[in-house]
Amino acid sequence: MDNQSVILAVASPPGSATRGVVRASGADACRVLWNVLDPNCHENAAVRARARGVHVVRLRDPSIPALVIVMPGPASATGEDCAEIQTVGNPFVLERIIAAVIARSDGSARRAHPGEFSVRAVLSGRTPIASAERVAAAIMAETDAQLAAASMLQVNTAEQSSAGDADEVATLLALVEAGIDFTDQEDVVAIARPALEARVRAVRDKIRARCATSAGAESAQRAARVVLTGAPNAGKSSLFNALLQHTRAVESPHRGTTRDTIEHACSLPGGIEVILVDAPGIEDAIHDVDVLMQARAHDAIHRADIILVCQPSGHDQVTHAATSPLIQSAHGLTIHVRTKCDTLGDTGVVDTNGAISTSAHTGAGIAELRAAIARAVSNRAPRNSDEFTLGVARIALLKEAADSLDDMLTINAPELVAAALRAALDRLGEVSGAIPPDDVLGRLFSSFCIGK
Repeated sequence: MDNQSVILAVASPPGSATRGVVRASGADACRVLWNVLDPNCHENAAVRARARGVHVVRLRDPSIPALVIVMPGPASATGEDCAEIQTVGNPFVLERIIAAVIARSDGSARRAHPGEFSVRAVLSGRTPIASAERVAAAIMAETDAQLAAASMLQVNTAEQSSAGDADEVATLLALVEAGIDFTDQEDVVAIARPALEARVRAVRDKIRARCATSAGAESAQRAARVVLTGAPNAGKSSLFNALLQHTRAVESPHRGTTRDTIEHACSLPGGIEVILVDAPGIEDAIHDVDVLMQARAHDAIHRADIILVCQPSGHDQVTHAATSPLIQSAHGLTIHVRTKCDTLGDTGVVDTNGAISTSAHTGAGIAELRAAIARAVSNRAPRNSDEFTLGVARIALLKEAADSLDDMLTINAPELVAAALRAALDRLGEVSGAIPPDDVLGRLFSSFCIGK
């Protein structure tokens, strides 16, 4: 990762406004901005001299007034010299300023990559990796539940716990390496294999438990997948369109109209966004195309966070789809829906079995079903910070650490045992606040906007 160049980006929201901001960070940030200032402005020298504060200046091209805010490092957001040009919030003008700065920088300035300002803050120690993770989760949040989940990402708890695990693994690694390096020394006693395995299992189990506790992170940080399933011709596509409040799927009285999954974003009460999925009907496959259809339906159900099991009103016997082992074994929350209630004059919204009666034709029960889905999605959000301590990136690192410890338990050669412990220690170090490698930073900050 190139940390030597001065990076530039528009740091104000898109669109026109009274004020716009161009942000720069890097050792030569003040010099490269000074190059685009009107030389007749008396405060130019203060900018060139890295004088902390707000300086009233005038730009050279375009010739307009501006403020330059100078924030010398290391007491800046990124830990290196930072400066901002604040001027009229015209997107064309802001882009023209950036182009002029780069053109006059002799190759020392460039446009920032997504999240690169935050990357530099982490690399300089100004921002913990966990804090950056919270920012990333907040940026990606599309619902109130996801935003609440982002705010619950803990910094100190996760780092302290992982630091304790790292200390234990480091101790075990030291004992193993001592056994390798000092086999001829009588006063150096390496750890016995049974004791090593017991302590490794204890650390591994603790890590796995923390991953399970934070398992809601991944699902809470993305839109819930709501899948409509049931027997063929159960009214799923009509219900799908009714929930979306516009026509997206083909409706037909004939069986097998839906031959592939159809996905569409759906807005629910409370500002909740979900991905609504219309899946092919569940039935026994006869032809090759049926096999493909069922495979798509099965995959959709397995990936579902919420499953709407659709059954036409008037069917007293539970349908094959409703009793399918596939649905019973799915991890998603199940909501039973009675479709086509208008065909029987059914006016009840919820029947005695708890199923919600709906009619895509008359709209009966649709609002109630949308509200029920919204409640189910809201219930996916963690209730307190103890239930949600890790972001997705750190969960992945912990799983890698646990996998390395599992590998160690299957290895006998001391050198390979040490290598497995070292791999686990590296992953734990990244979680506990050590500087992560570039690839981890890249995965985390790819979701950031350019000016962060």
